[in-house]
Amino acid sequence: MMNTGRTSKEAILDVCRRIVAEKGLSALNMRAVAESSHIALGTLYNYYADKDELLLATVESVWRDIFHSDRKCETEASFPAYIGYLFDSVRDGAGAYPDFFAAHSVRMAQGQRGRAKNTMEQYFEHIKSGMLRVLRADPNVAPDAFSPTLTEEALIDFVFDQMLLMPSRGETSSAVLVEILGRVLYPSKGSRWKRDFFWNKMNVVHIRGNHASCF
Repeated sequence: MMNTGRTSKEAILDVCRRIVAEKGLSALNMRAVAESSHIALGTLYNYYADKDELLLATVESVWRDIFHSDRKCETEASFPAYIGYLFDSVRDGAGAYPDFFAAHSVRMAQGQRGRAKNTMEQYFEHIKSGMLRVLRADPNVAPDAFSPTLTEEALIDFVFDQMLLMPSRGETSSAVLVEILGRVLYPSKGSRWKRDFFWNKMNVVHIRGNHASCF
Protein backbone atom coordinates (compact mmCIF):
# COMPACT_ATOMS: atom_id res chain seq x y z
CA MET A 1 0.00 0.00 0.00
CA MET A 2 1.34 3.41 -0.92
CA ASN A 3 1.97 5.60 2.10
CA THR A 4 0.56 8.85 0.72
CA GLY A 5 -0.01 10.47 4.10
CA ARG A 6 3.56 10.46 5.37
CA THR A 7 5.63 10.74 2.22
CA SER A 8 8.27 13.42 2.45
CA LYS A 9 11.93 13.79 1.58
CA GLU A 10 12.88 13.24 5.21
CA ALA A 11 10.80 10.06 5.42
CA ILE A 12 12.43 8.81 2.22
CA LEU A 13 15.89 9.62 3.55
CA ASP A 14 15.08 7.75 6.77
CA VAL A 15 14.46 4.69 4.63
CA CYS A 16 17.64 5.31 2.61
CA ARG A 17 19.77 5.52 5.74
CA ARG A 18 18.26 2.28 7.01
CA ILE A 19 19.11 0.53 3.74
CA VAL A 20 22.70 1.85 3.86
CA ALA A 21 23.06 0.77 7.50
CA GLU A 22 21.73 -2.73 6.86
CA LYS A 23 22.94 -3.51 3.34
CA GLY A 24 25.44 -0.83 2.29
CA LEU A 25 25.42 1.83 -0.40
CA SER A 26 25.49 -0.72 -3.18
CA ALA A 27 21.96 -1.82 -2.23
CA LEU A 28 20.54 1.66 -2.72
CA ASN A 29 18.43 2.05 -5.86
CA MET A 30 15.18 3.73 -6.81
CA ARG A 31 13.05 0.58 -6.83
CA ALA A 32 14.32 -0.68 -3.47
CA VAL A 33 13.73 2.70 -1.84
CA ALA A 34 10.23 3.00 -3.32
CA GLU A 35 9.30 -0.48 -2.09
CA SER A 36 10.71 0.10 1.39
CA SER A 37 8.94 3.48 1.57
CA HIS A 38 5.65 1.90 0.43
CA ILE A 39 5.25 4.40 -2.36
CA ALA A 40 4.98 4.08 -6.12
CA LEU A 41 8.20 4.30 -8.10
CA GLY A 42 6.76 7.25 -10.01
CA THR A 43 6.15 9.07 -6.72
CA LEU A 44 9.80 8.67 -5.77
CA TYR A 45 10.81 10.26 -9.08
CA ASN A 46 8.80 13.34 -8.03
CA TYR A 47 11.35 13.80 -5.23
CA TYR A 48 14.57 12.59 -6.89
CA ALA A 49 15.18 12.75 -10.63
CA ASP A 50 17.45 9.71 -10.75
CA LYS A 51 19.57 7.32 -8.69
CA ASP A 52 22.57 9.67 -8.61
CA GLU A 53 20.50 12.44 -7.06
CA LEU A 54 19.05 10.02 -4.51
CA LEU A 55 22.50 8.62 -3.71
CA LEU A 56 23.96 12.08 -3.21
CA ALA A 57 21.13 13.11 -0.88
CA THR A 58 21.53 9.88 1.07
CA VAL A 59 25.29 10.26 1.51
CA GLU A 60 24.85 13.82 2.77
CA SER A 61 22.09 12.65 5.12
CA VAL A 62 24.33 9.92 6.51
CA TRP A 63 27.14 12.40 7.13
CA ARG A 64 24.71 14.68 8.96
CA ASP A 65 23.58 11.76 11.07
CA ILE A 66 27.18 10.81 11.86
CA PHE A 67 28.24 14.32 12.82
CA HIS A 68 25.10 14.99 14.85
CA SER A 69 24.51 18.41 13.34
CA ASP A 70 21.67 19.08 15.81
CA ARG A 71 24.16 19.37 18.67
CA LYS A 72 25.56 22.64 19.88
CA CYS A 73 28.95 23.78 18.68
CA GLU A 74 30.68 24.41 22.02
CA THR A 75 33.21 27.05 21.08
CA GLU A 76 34.40 27.34 24.70
CA ALA A 77 35.76 23.80 24.61
CA SER A 78 39.41 23.21 23.83
CA PHE A 79 40.12 22.27 20.24
CA PRO A 80 41.57 18.83 21.15
CA ALA A 81 38.47 18.13 23.26
CA TYR A 82 36.23 19.03 20.37
CA ILE A 83 38.18 16.79 17.99
CA GLY A 84 37.83 13.96 20.49
CA TYR A 85 34.08 14.53 20.45
CA LEU A 86 33.96 14.56 16.63
CA PHE A 87 36.07 11.41 16.41
CA ASP A 88 33.68 9.62 18.76
CA SER A 89 30.84 10.61 16.41
CA VAL A 90 32.74 9.25 13.39
CA ARG A 91 33.66 6.04 15.23
CA ASP A 92 30.05 5.47 16.26
CA GLY A 93 28.95 6.28 12.71
CA ALA A 94 31.32 3.63 11.37
CA GLY A 95 29.59 1.14 13.64
CA ALA A 96 26.11 2.24 12.57
CA TYR A 97 27.02 2.27 8.85
CA PRO A 98 29.63 -0.50 8.47
CA ASP A 99 29.99 -0.22 4.69
CA PHE A 100 30.01 3.55 4.58
CA PHE A 101 33.64 4.01 5.60
CA ALA A 102 35.02 1.70 2.97
CA ALA A 103 37.44 3.58 0.73
CA HIS A 104 35.00 3.82 -2.17
CA SER A 105 32.34 5.28 0.14
CA VAL A 106 34.47 7.88 1.88
CA ARG A 107 35.93 9.05 -1.42
CA MET A 108 32.82 8.67 -3.53
CA ALA A 109 32.64 12.40 -4.25
CA GLN A 110 36.22 12.40 -5.51
CA GLY A 111 35.31 9.93 -8.23
CA GLN A 112 32.26 11.79 -9.50
CA ARG A 113 32.01 14.87 -11.66
CA GLY A 114 29.90 17.97 -11.70
CA ARG A 115 27.24 18.70 -9.12
CA ALA A 116 27.74 15.52 -7.09
CA LYS A 117 31.41 16.17 -6.48
CA ASN A 118 30.86 19.86 -5.78
CA THR A 119 28.06 19.19 -3.30
CA MET A 120 30.10 16.75 -1.21
CA GLU A 121 33.14 19.02 -1.28
CA GLN A 122 31.00 21.91 -0.09
CA TYR A 123 29.59 19.79 2.73
CA PHE A 124 33.04 18.73 3.91
CA GLU A 125 34.20 22.34 3.77
CA HIS A 126 31.20 23.26 5.91
CA ILE A 127 32.31 20.79 8.57
CA LYS A 128 35.89 22.07 8.41
CA SER A 129 34.66 25.65 8.84
CA GLY A 130 33.06 24.61 12.13
CA MET A 131 36.31 23.01 13.24
CA LEU A 132 38.20 26.19 12.34
CA ARG A 133 35.82 28.31 14.41
CA VAL A 134 36.43 26.13 17.46
CA LEU A 135 40.21 26.29 16.92
CA ARG A 136 40.21 30.08 16.67
CA ALA A 137 38.00 30.39 19.74
CA ASP A 138 40.38 28.34 21.89
CA PRO A 139 42.13 30.95 24.08
CA ASN A 140 44.92 28.61 25.15
CA VAL A 141 46.45 28.04 21.72
CA ALA A 142 50.04 29.30 21.77
CA PRO A 143 50.65 32.46 19.70
CA ASP A 144 53.48 30.74 17.82
CA ALA A 145 51.66 27.43 17.27
CA PHE A 146 51.37 28.07 13.53
CA SER A 147 53.81 28.87 10.76
CA PRO A 148 53.73 29.55 7.02
CA THR A 149 53.82 25.77 6.53
CA LEU A 150 51.63 24.63 9.41
CA THR A 151 48.70 26.99 8.97
CA GLU A 152 45.37 26.74 10.75
CA GLU A 153 43.77 25.52 7.54
CA ALA A 154 46.48 22.89 6.97
CA LEU A 155 45.96 21.55 10.49
CA ILE A 156 42.20 21.34 9.95
CA ASP A 157 42.67 19.44 6.67
CA PHE A 158 45.07 16.99 8.33
CA VAL A 159 42.84 16.39 11.35
CA PHE A 160 39.71 15.97 9.24
CA ASP A 161 41.41 13.39 7.00
CA GLN A 162 42.65 11.48 10.04
CA MET A 163 39.18 11.41 11.59
CA LEU A 164 37.79 9.78 8.45
CA LEU A 165 40.64 7.31 7.95
CA MET A 166 41.18 6.11 11.52
CA PRO A 167 37.91 4.14 11.84
CA SER A 168 38.61 2.42 8.50
CA ARG A 169 41.87 1.19 10.03
CA GLY A 170 40.00 -0.21 13.01
CA GLU A 171 41.16 2.49 15.44
CA THR A 172 38.64 3.16 18.20
CA SER A 173 40.43 5.84 20.20
CA SER A 174 41.50 9.36 19.35
CA ALA A 175 43.96 9.54 22.27
CA VAL A 176 47.10 9.74 20.10
CA LEU A 177 45.63 12.37 17.78
CA VAL A 178 44.34 14.39 20.71
CA GLU A 179 47.70 14.29 22.50
CA ILE A 180 49.53 15.36 19.35
CA LEU A 181 47.18 18.33 19.05
CA GLY A 182 47.75 19.24 22.68
CA ARG A 183 51.52 19.18 22.27
CA VAL A 184 51.38 21.22 19.05
CA LEU A 185 48.89 23.83 20.19
CA TYR A 186 49.85 24.18 23.87
CA PRO A 187 53.62 23.57 23.99
CA SER A 188 54.07 25.72 27.11
CA LYS A 189 51.08 24.39 29.02
CA GLY A 190 52.74 21.22 30.28
CA SER A 191 50.23 18.56 31.25
CA ARG A 192 47.51 20.96 32.41
CA TRP A 193 45.71 20.75 29.06
CA LYS A 194 45.02 17.03 29.67
CA ARG A 195 42.91 17.85 32.73
CA ASP A 196 41.07 20.57 30.81
CA PHE A 197 40.57 18.22 27.86
CA PHE A 198 38.58 15.69 29.85
CA TRP A 199 36.55 18.41 31.57
CA ASN A 200 35.71 20.15 28.29
CA LYS A 201 34.97 16.88 26.53
CA MET A 202 32.32 16.05 29.11
CA ASN A 203 30.76 19.47 28.54
CA VAL A 204 30.64 18.97 24.76
CA VAL A 205 29.32 15.41 24.73
CA HIS A 206 26.40 16.19 27.02
CA ILE A 207 25.23 19.31 25.18
CA ARG A 208 22.18 18.83 22.97
CA GLY A 209 19.22 20.88 21.88
CA ASN A 210 18.21 23.56 19.47
CA HIS A 211 21.46 25.50 19.45
CA ALA A 212 23.51 26.82 16.57
CA SER A 213 25.57 24.05 15.05
CA CYS A 214 29.18 24.01 13.90
CA PHE A 215 27.98 22.30 10.76
